[in-house]
Amino acid sequence: MISIFTEHNGVSPVKQDFIWLGEYNDGTHLSEFDFQTKEEHSFYSLERDKLIRFGIIGHGSKLFYEADGVFNLNGTGIEVTYKVGDKEYPLTGLAGHFRDTITYKDAESTVNLAGGGGMTDTIINQYNFGYKSVIEIDGVTFQFKALCKIPFGQSMYMNFWLVADQKLDGTLVIKKNNRIAEEINAPLRKGVGGEVNFGLS
Repeated sequence: MISIFTEHNGVSPVKQDFIWLGEYNDGTHLSEFDFQTKEEHSFYSLERDKLIRFGIIGHGSKLFYEADGVFNLNGTGIEVTYKVGDKEYPLTGLAGHFRDTITYKDAESTVNLAGGGGMTDTIINQYNFGYKSVIEIDGVTFQFKALCKIPFGQSMYMNFWLVADQKLDGTLVIKKNNRIAEEINAPLRKGVGGEVNFGLS
């Protein structure tokens, strides 16, 4: 079965720069705007239990994550592990843990208070997509959130948020195409989240 993310040209069918796209395990998909009719669909209509890929497309870019939480950003794979000594806790690559899909847009508009309070058109200045999950590995429960952020006129980047149910003195390991791209010292206190941004340029 060929993926819609492979088949499609990566161009938004509407004026909006990027649209979200979910692909199902039966070969069908749901997009924010229909590719033919341009009819808008609600994000809440996504059948999350059937998703095998979710992401956004636009300007020829195809940015998504697989059902196992591994991101594919224009062909570059992004994986994340938390490492304590020699013990590794994979935060991606685990099937079935990544159904809590997230997508939203950052936008702004201006109000003219001096000229009668009229509001200008709303401008989208960043697109965001990803997921949050709860992962239990060898007696440790992690809450993990991974977001790909695409700001207007700037390089896209990843945002990772992690919390554990116990104190851990470890390192966040980020891999690009199965090679370690960055290792970040990331000690965790029980129930206290830590957050990091990772540039993709």
